[in-house]
Amino acid sequence: MIALFTLMLISVVATALILMAGTETALKGNYKSAMHAFYDAKAGLEEGRGRLFARNPSSIASCVLPGGEPTMQLNQVCYILNPSPGEVVDPTDPTSLYADNEYQTEWNTAIPSGANYNTVISNSPIASANIAGPLYKWVRITPRTEASANFDSDADGNIDITPLFFDGQNVFDTRGAPTGAAQVLTITSLAVTPYGSRRMVQYTVTAGALAAAMPSFPSALTLDGNGVTFTGPSGNSGFSINGNDMDAPSGTQSGVGAIGFTNNSDSSSISAAAVPASNYLSPSGVTAIGSVSMPTLLQTPSGLDALVHNITQSADKVVNGPATQSGSVNIMPSGMSATNPMIVVVNGDLTINGWHNTGYGLLLVTGTLTYDPDASWDGIVLVIGKGQFVSTQSGTGQINGVLLIAQTRDPASGTLLSALGRASFKQTGGGNGIHYSSKWVAASQALAPYQVLSFREIAQKNP
Repeated sequence: MIALFTLMLISVVATALILMAGTETALKGNYKSAMHAFYDAKAGLEEGRGRLFARNPSSIASCVLPGGEPTMQLNQVCYILNPSPGEVVDPTDPTSLYADNEYQTEWNTAIPSGANYNTVISNSPIASANIAGPLYKWVRITPRTEASANFDSDADGNIDITPLFFDGQNVFDTRGAPTGAAQVLTITSLAVTPYGSRRMVQYTVTAGALAAAMPSFPSALTLDGNGVTFTGPSGNSGFSINGNDMDAPSGTQSGVGAIGFTNNSDSSSISAAAVPASNYLSPSGVTAIGSVSMPTLLQTPSGLDALVHNITQSADKVVNGPATQSGSVNIMPSGMSATNPMIVVVNGDLTINGWHNTGYGLLLVTGTLTYDPDASWDGIVLVIGKGQFVSTQSGTGQINGVLLIAQTRDPASGTLLSALGRASFKQTGGGNGIHYSSKWVAASQALAPYQVLSFREIAQKNP
């Protein structure tokens, strides 16, 4: 009897262990499937964000902005579909396993049809080569509004159906958005695994900090700060700062001022140094040399320092200074060209000497930029940090685009200032100067990828 009882007890324990092992295996399988779906959905978000980037060869700009509009329209929807081989994915079909029910929740209306609904097929491996890849089913891109976000951005007591914009620091609706703010978009992704796990995640994104802060520059040369100084070549050496847009259609006048500064107290000293006046040009009706207003992000050392950080994160190449660019020493990234502009950041001083070529894209120097005017640059040049631009040589090169100088750090200690300091431009030797180019400004701004403002997961019920 004791032996039989012991055998029964052991059998019960063994059965319990087997059941527990089966339960653990099921839990592990469910967890694995759920996490698989979560990361697949995240992969969809990243594909959507990546294909908003202008430099992506698979950019979906024509889907998001089919008519070339400057902003995505409220009734515009763009889907990226990622079906498995032989599968149909239609998020607009309410009876489908992959129906986009979240759109109704956010917009309180059905998904628009016709010209306002566009789809593109994913370029992920599973869609193109029948190999393993992310199993997200669709990605949706829409404009962000107060209503879709359920967020009163301006605290006026009304949740409006108006697009939201981001100025680099804060979110505004259309009516309160400052000049230079970039539109906020929503990216939503659904993933469903073969085991039935569903996960839906969402990004709120906006154009990179550079594009948000500076959709247009107020002048060909901008001296941002207090007590700024300007020194140009004496006499008529061929040097000029020209705010007339070199890319404007023939016979039309557009562009910006030649020299802009942010502190009215610097007006007299800059005007006295910018001689002869014929070397400093602007379109009719635009002051050639005068005070300008800057986006909020560019009015403080901390805001400009954040801009430097964001640009550095997106750079194609970061060089620690002091550095020299010459005919024998090349620090520029390989592949940079007129058709492939890039972002180059020099942390510290940069000396350009004996380099008779042209750079393309965005150049950011946090120290002193010593410039040989035999070199040219097509795009945006930022000297933010020490805020010193020095050129004493002669040459025939020029900057086609814009130049902005701001002193945010103490030149001796490198500590961040409490207020913008004495930005300085000094070009005494010659060169052809600075010529405003809207084409190169836009091309350089487009180099900044979309940044993520927020992330959330949307609860799902398995069908």
